[in-house]
Amino acid sequence: MMALISFSMSRRSNNFLINLIPLAFFICLTLQLPIVKGRVQIQPINNNVPPNVAKACNNNNECISWLQADRSKDDLDSLQKADLKTIGFLALKKIEQEATNVSIVVRMKLLNDSDKLSPDTQQALSDCNDHFIPAIELINDAVDATVNNAFEDAINYYTIAITDFEVCYPRLKAMRTSNEVDVGDYVDHHIAEVANARNNLVKFIHIPLDVLKVVAASSPH
Repeated sequence: MMALISFSMSRRSNNFLINLIPLAFFICLTLQLPIVKGRVQIQPINNNVPPNVAKACNNNNECISWLQADRSKDDLDSLQKADLKTIGFLALKKIEQEATNVSIVVRMKLLNDSDKLSPDTQQALSDCNDHFIPAIELINDAVDATVNNAFEDAINYYTIAITDFEVCYPRLKAMRTSNEVDVGDYVDHHIAEVANARNNLVKFIHIPLDVLKVVAASSPH
């Protein structure tokens, strides 16, 4: 609240803000909001997390948030009632779509921007494309295996898919102008865009695997 007031304040304004400090602390204490380095941090509220989602995620907030993010109301309603197998299926379909989106970025650059790409950039994107396509096919195989209750097969397919996504990284990393991690350090914006999209994908790529392991462990043997 105080950060929003950027203009120079009179003594009366200062006194007014000082009088608000006790109120701010009262609000934080009432809502149980932690204060870190002078900032109020809003924590996710998981009171309405479906029990099976919590179980599939081992009560991990990152997993729960990822499963619920970017879904329509109908999808969220389905997730609310889903059993563990369905949650595993939905997790795979979500990561499949996210991986497909990254693959489309790569393919569009190779198809539409080929005349603007340096030979090194074109080779790096081609190498990534060669791994993204089979990785997405493996995710689809994992989806089919999950539908057929072959959860161990699903885990194996998906584990190999993760490897394919990871193999692309050294080629992109080699296109940096320095060892810094900032996207701006890549040799051109084409590589930077793909690297950024790929890095955002792999932040959550472990989640479906973790969910599948819970599904497999909970299924009748």
